[in-house]
Amino acid sequence: MRQTVRAVVPFIIALSVLVAPLWSATAADPPIKALMGDNFQHVQVMLYQLMTSNYERLPGDVSAIHDHGQELTTNPPADLSGAAQRTFVAYAYQLENAATNMQVLLSELLTHDSQQVEAGKLNIDYLRVSVARQFGEVITTCVLCHNQFRRKVIQ
Repeated sequence: MRQTVRAVVPFIIALSVLVAPLWSATAADPPIKALMGDNFQHVQVMLYQLMTSNYERLPGDVSAIHDHGQELTTNPPADLSGAAQRTFVAYAYQLENAATNMQVLLSELLTHDSQQVEAGKLNIDYLRVSVARQFGEVITTCVLCHNQFRRKVIQ
């Protein structure tokens, strides 16, 4: 688990640098900027919940990321067309897929956690690692997409 945490933290730092300015998206901003700012808030909360083992608090944020992935696939930025639009939509599908996988794994994990079983009798560490890996996939997808479409500092 420590290795997973060590692997995820650099992604969070990179994501913070890339999208921190989006945190303060306003109603006057384009819809995608507000959505990205919202995503950034959700992944920060998700990281905190993962680090503190508050898995029961993750489903709402994971669901929001999933819904945003769906929104991005159907409403990509208007200034994209052709191959660039297809690439963007592919990243959006990847984000949605990672969130879907995370939802399924969390459901299993929460079911197992709610069972009355003696400590040590129910090995579910593989589910915790899998949830963390899917979170890493969410972050990696965000970073790759931003590297592709936002090669300059976001103002």
